[in-house]
Parts: sequence; structure tokens; C-alpha cells
Amino acid sequence: MTTAPPAPSDDEVWLLDDDPAAAASRALELAPWRVLIVDDEPDIHAATRLALSQVMYKGRGLQMLSAYSAREGVMTMRREADIALVLLDVVMETDDAGLRMARQIRDELGNTLSRIVLRTGQPGQAPETDVIVQYDINDYKCKTDLSQQKLFTTVIASLRTYESLVMIERNRRGLERILDASTDLYHVRSLREFASGVLNQVSAILDVGADGVLCLRRGSAADEPAIVVMASTGSYAALSSMGEVAANAPLDAAIQRAFKERSSRFEHPLDVLYVGTPEGHDFVILVSPPWPLAEPQRSLLELFCGKIAWAFDNLQQFESVQQAQLEFIRAVLELFEAMQARNSSAVAAPLSRVLPHLSAQSGRSFDTAALTQALQQGAERSSAGPV
Repeated sequence: MTTAPPAPSDDEVWLLDDDPAAAASRALELAPWRVLIVDDEPDIHAATRLALSQVMYKGRGLQMLSAYSAREGVMTMRREADIALVLLDVVMETDDAGLRMARQIRDELGNTLSRIVLRTGQPGQAPETDVIVQYDINDYKCKTDLSQQKLFTTVIASLRTYESLVMIERNRRGLERILDASTDLYHVRSLREFASGVLNQVSAILDVGADGVLCLRRGSAADEPAIVVMASTGSYAALSSMGEVAANAPLDAAIQRAFKERSSRFEHPLDVLYVGTPEGHDFVILVSPPWPLAEPQRSLLELFCGKIAWAFDNLQQFESVQQAQLEFIRAVLELFEAMQARNSSAVAAPLSRVLPHLSAQSGRSFDTAALTQALQQGAERSSAGPV
């Protein structure tokens, strides 16, 4: 007769860190922890699966994979990148097959995150003291001593350590990407290029694919500003061609709220980052990752947004200068065309646009009325003379 796995004892409750009801409510939206059982005895696989079938940690159940030799185990580790725990038999196709596999995982595969727990039915063949010192494993258990309750404790403790190591590694990679992205985004030359780069970097920092939208607001910063989509990805990609989010009520409401309150909100599945820049500009990034963001991920995103705010200001200034230069060139061309056509009445308008730019660049002031009169008289004399 099968029996249900034991409930954790009072001494083990601290391992779970989770309210059971809250854990159950999140189980549907969180990926399970992946545990690899490597053992040449099918009965061990069956017993382990039964013992751990109802285990939950932080709202996530266990997905158990099986390998029946060290070689098969290594192949599985090569293929699967997110195995949290390996329950590894020592004696399989050879007397030290498990030990060799543990070394391959660390040295050949470069996997330092997965937790490795050795299990042996012949403890004298691989003495615990020697194994712990010589191999990068995390625990060593004799099968005869590993009760269902002790297995539960070992698994939960291993998952907690794995989770912490993964978070540290993600934070490290995230910080590297923030530094790289901050530098790269200072070299873009258009707001749309900037927006697209930001969304790509957000997905990289989260280490998951995430649907996203980056929006600006144009015109007045009133309660209902005009929202413009600068870039979008994933299921929101069509919004780029539409240029607005008004057709998507949940997105529109979340973005309008962020602009109005000038604050970020993490309310899965719509996480909204408000970015205010030192020069008074602002924009909003909305992302929909597959699962709720952990606190370190939120902190990384907010740090990233703080770094790119300066880049956004620089880009706004660059576009303003570029637009002013284009306007100056157009005005100069119009002025020359008016002089060439000897049209004195068409001189004043382009000259009024040229002189402020010249004053700003040279630091000198010009008598607009006098220059206009002189150019008009020159055009008139040209038109009166022989062609």
C-alpha cells in the first residue's frame, strides 16, 4: 500500500519559508524544481519519486528526471541547463562511476550551481571523509540511513542553496549586462533605436523572454497624456505599427497610471517601470515575464533604468540639436533661393530663422531689421538691373 510523504516536522518547518495556501496558489504559474536521479536500480528511482511526489518549496513542485548510468546522467546534464539537484549513486557501471560523474559535472560541464548529493549502498567502498574532501559535492548519504524524512530535509536544503546561488549568478550577469548596455545605449542615434535596445536588454537582464513595450508621452503632461509606442516585442509587437496602446485597455490603463503617479508597479503579469530623467523627460517600460519577478530582479531593473535615464537625456539633446541644424540648413536654403529669385518679400521669413542660430553659435547679436532691409534692397537692385 502506498503512503503519502510525511509532513515536515517542527524542526524542519523553517526549511519551507512558505505559507502552504500561498504556495499552492502560485504553483500553477511557477516552473517546477528539476531533480535528476542517477542510479542503476529502478527500485531506487521508484522509491525516490514516491517519497518526493508531494514536496513543494516556495510554490514549486518537483520535476524528477531519471538516468540509469553515469554516462546517461552526464548526457542529461549536458542537455538540461536548469537541474537544481542531482541524487547520484556512487557504484553503477563501475565502482566509482558516480564520483567520475560528479567531477565531470564540475570540471567538464563547468556546472557549479547544481547541487550534488551522493548516495551509496556501499559506504566502505568510497569513504565519506575522502569523498567530501576530494570531490565538489554537497552531501553524502548512505542509502540505508536515508529515511523519507531525511530525504525531504536534504532536498529542501539543497533547493534553498541552489536558489541562492542562481540568484547570485543572475545578479552578477545582470550587473554585467547593465554596465555593457549602459555603454552601448549611449552610442545610439535615434529614440526608436534606443527603445528597441532597452527592451532587448531588459529581457537579457531578466534571463527570460519577456513581452515588452516602451512608451513616451507627447505634448502636455496632463492626466491623459498622448502615449506613443517607440518599441514593442513579443505579443505586443503589433503595437509598434499602430503607434499607440489605446486599443489594449489593460496596457493603456497601466501605462497611464505609471505616468500619472510617476512610479513603478510590479503587478504580474503587467510589470511597469517608470523612468524619470534628470532633465525632466520620462518614459515607461512595460514587461510581461512568464512568472512574477523576484525582488533582486526588480532591483536590477530599477538600477538599469537609473543608468539609462542619462542616455535618454543625451539622446533627446542630440535629436534637438540635429533638428535645429536641419532647420538652419532649410532656412539658409530658402534665403538663398529668395535672393537668387530676387524676391525681396521672401527674405524676411528665412532670415528670422537663421539669425537666432548664428547668434547662439557666435555669441554675437544681430540687428534683424537692418539685415532684412539690406537683403531686401539687394534683391530689389538685382531684380531692377540687367539679367
